[in-house]
Amino acid sequence: MKTKTPDLLNEKCVKEVEEASVSLEIWTLNKDQHLEFIAKEHKIVLVTSGRLTCLLSGYTDENIEAGQMIFISIGSRCLISTTEGASAICLKPGLILNLYNYSNYSQFSPPKELSSNKPVILSFTPIISVYAESLKWFLNMNFRDALYICIKIRELFYLMSICYTLQERSLFFQSLASRDNSFSDFIYQNYREVKSISELASLSCYSRSGFEKRFRKIFGVPASHWITLRKAADIYHEIRRSRKSIKQICFDYSFSSMSHFHKFCKSKFGLSPGYIRKQTLIEGDDIKKVKK
Repeated sequence: MKTKTPDLLNEKCVKEVEEASVSLEIWTLNKDQHLEFIAKEHKIVLVTSGRLTCLLSGYTDENIEAGQMIFISIGSRCLISTTEGASAICLKPGLILNLYNYSNYSQFSPPKELSSNKPVILSFTPIISVYAESLKWFLNMNFRDALYICIKIRELFYLMSICYTLQERSLFFQSLASRDNSFSDFIYQNYREVKSISELASLSCYSRSGFEKRFRKIFGVPASHWITLRKAADIYHEIRRSRKSIKQICFDYSFSSMSHFHKFCKSKFGLSPGYIRKQTLIEGDDIKKVKK
């Protein structure tokens, strides 16, 4: 009798396994170390020891303790730091994420403004703690079987479905509530690379009007409004955390003059760029010898 091939080994799973080869890694940060990157894919970060401070394309730092996790959406500008040393496990779900339907989450999600992108932190349940320990063992043994990684990432989504309410999961994955993740992922990956809405529309093979209509349907706000908010968040991040001069930041974001840049910051943050940086230094952030 011919044995039926298990679903685990069907074509869809094989494709997932190929993606899973880079889907799991461990972060170990010593005292005062940091990671800085723009997320090119979605990430789930589980902190297993110490405390991480995360600044994710927004205005406030989030402290994540051991026994907590956070979701980092594609396109986020991230600064991950620690003052005492910390370890975390970073899962990159890749194609596996596409198997789960997040459209029902929109009923719980806040309005899609910049403030709604503030990450939600979930504390481990006892079951999730055991799961995290199993991942630590897996990584410490240097076991890199792609199929096993695929299974472990699926396991996390299953455990989350029984350990957290739908509302908790909806807020954790709020950026996935869009009905069209391919379009939203494209926007997150490319909005920094263009200088106008028309250029972004052309890059996505839409007319300007067609792009605006689809954008509003997916994000709930006009494209110009959303991009301005994201640009403001990125600029605030650069002023607070980068070692670039204020003049360089002004140039990088294509402002016509320092005066225009100053007015933009005053209108969005209520503060001048110089004052924001001065306050950051007073607060003890690790930006040293920054040129103004």
